[in-house]
Amino acid sequence: MALKSTLRDRRRLQTSREIQRAALSLALSQGYEGLTTEMIAAEAGISQRTFFNYFLNKEAAIIGETVSFDEETVAWFRESSGPLVPDLLQALRRLLCSSDLDRGMSQLIDRLLNKAPELVPIFYGSLKRLSDQLSDLAVLRLGQDARADADLLAEAISHALADTFRIWANDDAMAPDSIVDVTTARLLVLRGFLDQL
Repeated sequence: MALKSTLRDRRRLQTSREIQRAALSLALSQGYEGLTTEMIAAEAGISQRTFFNYFLNKEAAIIGETVSFDEETVAWFRESSGPLVPDLLQALRRLLCSSDLDRGMSQLIDRLLNKAPELVPIFYGSLKRLSDQLSDLAVLRLGQDARADADLLAEAISHALADTFRIWANDDAMAPDSIVDVTTARLLVLRGFLDQL
């Protein structure tokens, strides 16, 4: 069973999200180029020193904290004998269930990416970290010699998930627990195209 978060963990997450929300709101209202860490700290109601306890720079603040698979999920995946892709998707489901998803934050990110598509590469850094984690999981099953194949598979899954998050951000009727189901449906569309080869 995963460890419950402590009060300190919850406060840290809340402050981190307040900083990210301030960064996204300012980038939307005043533009990204002129945005400074001083502006973000002031908007979040914290000192600049506190800002740097959470994020290295404005880019990191806009992306927010990266989620990671916990040890329990990695152990479950390592021991599972199920098919690779369904198990990777189940690991994602476990990750999302243990995360405190924030639709409002996702909406801000989606609005910012629509307004300033030049910022998409910044968010790809976060997507790359998730993709690397998925690839590492796949390598546990496939072996290190299959790293290139694991990377390709992980990229496809993480991109499908990112697209699904943009859908979820703008569909209040879509429940968080259906994010992986929609991601799976998007991967099945991709499989349909690949079946044409």
